Amino acid sequence: MTAHQHDEVAAHDQAGSAHWIAHVPAHEPREGDPHYHLFHAAKERMRRLGLLKCAIPGCTFPGPIELHHTHLEFSLTGGVDLELASKAFGQHFESDDDFAAWVESPGNLEPLCPVHHRTHLGVHVLPGPLWEPLRVWRHDMAPPAEVVTGKKEA
Repeated sequence: MTAHQHDEVAAHDQAGSAHWIAHVPAHEPREGDPHYHLFHAAKERMRRLGLLKCAIPGCTFPGPIELHHTHLEFSLTGGVDLELASKAFGQHFESDDDFAAWVESPGNLEPLCPVHHRTHLGVHVLPGPLWEPLRVWRHDMAPPAEVVTGKKEA
């Protein structure tokens, strides 16, 4: 075998686990946030345009569709540097108010079914490198990963 030839790696399961502590800055409850109405307005606009369907292609899990803060969670916005966020997200946040409005806008909101949002196949549960492939995953294959809450039978 030459240096450029490789044997195919057979499909296999790879176990892993992680334990983390999220350090959430102090923040107002969402219901008290003066920009929260923008979230509801964005959701209503998306509903009217027929865009409230799970962002994962071919998803057949039932709704109701939820909006995920895809780049920055509302609860973490108090720790964001506006200059760094402007550069990272291609924006020009001139004030905390501009930034807060963007957090509740379609630019930071993604429709997901409850399964792809919060359960064993969810963005809030799986690590990003294992969740992101769901956006382009083949329908004839098992998902790239899922959270297992109990001992899995062999």
